[in-house]
Amino acid sequence: MVKRKKTRESKIMVGIRCQCQDRAVERAGSQLRQVMCKECGKIFKTNRATYFCFNCEKKKKN
Repeated sequence: MVKRKKTRESKIMVGIRCQCQDRAVERAGSQLRQVMCKECGKIFKTNRATYFCFNCEKKKKN
């Protein structure tokens, strides 16, 4: 008797990509904005709704 090779079906899923090959999620543009401190005039970048630098803000709290 001659043995016949069984045809193997591919286990690769067509149209599905592995998660390790996916690109990172795209983010929206930078939310940082340049602000000039109203008290000392220092220019700094922040995403908060404030117009005082960190040093002047600490002084105001005390």
